[in-house]
Amino acid sequence: FEHRYAEGELDTGNHEFELVEPPAVTGRIDPTGREMRVRGEIRTTFTALCDRCLNDVPFSLVIPFDLLYAAEDPGAGRSGETEITDRDLDISIYQHDQIDLDELVLEQIELSLPSRVLCSENCRGLCPECGADLNVEQCGCKKPIDPRWQALADLARQEEE
Repeated sequence: FEHRYAEGELDTGNHEFELVEPPAVTGRIDPTGREMRVRGEIRTTFTALCDRCLNDVPFSLVIPFDLLYAAEDPGAGRSGETEITDRDLDISIYQHDQIDLDELVLEQIELSLPSRVLCSENCRGLCPECGADLNVEQCGCKKPIDPRWQALADLARQEEE
């Protein structure tokens, strides 16, 4: 299968990224008994906010995926408690003979994000007092001294006098 999303077709409302280029998905579906194995790749460009300065950070990625899907069992969960095995954690559920491609794409993009998004390793972030982007400008705010270092700050001030 192949699918290129149109502009605005994929809703990223509750996700931590914004699409710059709609994803293109290619793949294949292989039945494996009662399950479906879905393999392929997603190509897209998106932005996420830098964790320090909140500027957009662009990402262009090719995201490979290899997932297992099982049909929803209509009787599951009705008898009370159900034991979940390790294998169950690796399988997604599909309903009505359809796999939700939108959910697959959004999940894979979200999983491809680094745990910490930074525009650069040297990003200085925002001033906690006035909100100035310290990568662009120096603010005039007086930085509070950590009380654990106050004695050393006092010593340095005495030596300057």
